[in-house]
Amino acid sequence: MDNTLIVFASNHGAVEKCARELFRVMDGKVDICNLNRREFTPDLSKYDSIIIGGSIHYGKIQKVIADFSIKNRDLLVSKHLGLFISCLFSGEKAQQQLDNAYPDELNRHAAVRDYFGGEVNIKKLRFWERIITNQMIENEDLVVKLSKEKIHRFAETLKASYADKK
Repeated sequence: MDNTLIVFASNHGAVEKCARELFRVMDGKVDICNLNRREFTPDLSKYDSIIIGGSIHYGKIQKVIADFSIKNRDLLVSKHLGLFISCLFSGEKAQQQLDNAYPDELNRHAAVRDYFGGEVNIKKLRFWERIITNQMIENEDLVVKLSKEKIHRFAETLKASYADKK
């Protein structure tokens, strides 16, 4: 791949781990942008491929990712696009959260979309977040783990679809 931008927002570190792993395994020039730490985003028009990632909290992706996706929708549909989320669910529930995380137009356009699992760093959670998260994990019998295998498969799928496009 020629020129890729990974745009993400990470509240507690899980999405950042996913983004950094993608950064490590992608080919070509790769830039990374954490929207929670940036005052501005890089010029999206300079990139061939854009990967967007965020985490799901209370059933929704972070507002900064939702706003970014909507604001840049027209430009994003002209790019080679990958979308991912980090969430504690798997299977149908995780797929539903992925479907709801991004605008339909981006979901249809994306060359690859996936969920990478989730991770919880109790030390980074606020008091009520700890209580709710622990109850959810216990009640839903969730597996709290990020999947490097899924991250690598995502990268390979995106690279292969870009090669096919050229």
